[in-house]
Amino acid sequence: MSSFEKYLKVKKDFIDRNLKRYFSKRGNYSEKLYEAMYYSISAGGKRLRPIIFLSVTEELAERSMIKKLLPAALSIEMIHTYSLIHDDLPSMDNDDLRRGKLTLHKKYDETVAILAGDALFSYAVEVFLQTGVDERYLVQGLRYLIKAAGMDGMVVGQFVDTKSQLFKQDEKTLKFIHTKKTAELIKVSFALPAILLGCDKKKIKEIEKLGLHSGLLFQIVDDILDYTTPSQILGKTAGKDEKQNKLTYVSFYGLEKAKKFAKEESKKALKLTKKIGFKKGNVESIIELFLTRIN
Repeated sequence: MSSFEKYLKVKKDFIDRNLKRYFSKRGNYSEKLYEAMYYSISAGGKRLRPIIFLSVTEELAERSMIKKLLPAALSIEMIHTYSLIHDDLPSMDNDDLRRGKLTLHKKYDETVAILAGDALFSYAVEVFLQTGVDERYLVQGLRYLIKAAGMDGMVVGQFVDTKSQLFKQDEKTLKFIHTKKTAELIKVSFALPAILLGCDKKKIKEIEKLGLHSGLLFQIVDDILDYTTPSQILGKTAGKDEKQNKLTYVSFYGLEKAKKFAKEESKKALKLTKKIGFKKGNVESIIELFLTRIN
């Protein structure tokens, strides 16, 4: 196991332990709902978004700030998980598998999946407000996160993705979908620590650019994996993009050109880490992982 693989494991275990704490207190009426929420959030995700958040925090501040900023990192994972629960519903992507397990609506039913997703989103806000920073940065950070997750961010990306027939099937629409439905929350994972720590606007903008290029890289590789990788490795149903006639980098440009775009986004992101002045190497390793991952 490489030093970076050890780093990822330590960070993932740390995030998993702290997420579990938030699902341990349950009332009689909410017990089954908490159970459903935890089923999805504990279903073997890589925790890449909170790991990005913690890696950037380590670049910008003393290690003592990790504990203070941790609730914000966990809230991003909760929002990400809620989006996956709703994404998998029959009215959306209609998927049976997520992270190699039954999707929530298959494990329980659609009503439970919808409500568990709703509850995770609101719980994410509640958890975020436990972040230990100055109130002005806390409010600024929460506004930034909610905007990225909402109607001008992830949700509109999902809307255009699922209703792409209403829009022109061109490069602009393709990039909009990928930027909003995936890259937006990854951008937040990069830039939110800088906002919560009160960094200057120039630095925040540079880290945002890094997040957007990294997020685009992640989604382009996702398009490629959906086309090239079997379900048992992917952890979800492979080939769904093609079956559902989705607008992706592979469907629009072809496989080889999509691979070329992924490499270009990775180069742009790595160049920005040097410009920003990140020195520990973990952020760069995450970007390289985005390019080379197999699921």
